[in-house]
Amino acid sequence: MLNRSDQNRRQGLRRLDDILETLEQLNLHDKTELPDHVAEALVLLGIEGPHSVPVPQLIERVWAMQQPYLITIVVERRRRRRRKVSSDSGLA
Repeated sequence: MLNRSDQNRRQGLRRLDDILETLEQLNLHDKTELPDHVAEALVLLGIEGPHSVPVPQLIERVWAMQQPYLITIVVERRRRRRRKVSSDSGLA
């Protein structure tokens, strides 16, 4: 079961992802007119005057808002043991 902070993170990420998907579809179809319901959602996210901002810039702004929600997995690299090469190994 997810704890409250995980649920909030998922909901926030889902909301941003839905808006991002809509904006990407608008951009893909070369739409320049922003639907009112999308503009309202962007205003709720804190983007002022979304009708005056080009769709590609809106995509970048929403994508930047999404970044803090993403989990970064740090992969720990193991140290490799280096073989000691003896001077009399026969290599010329």
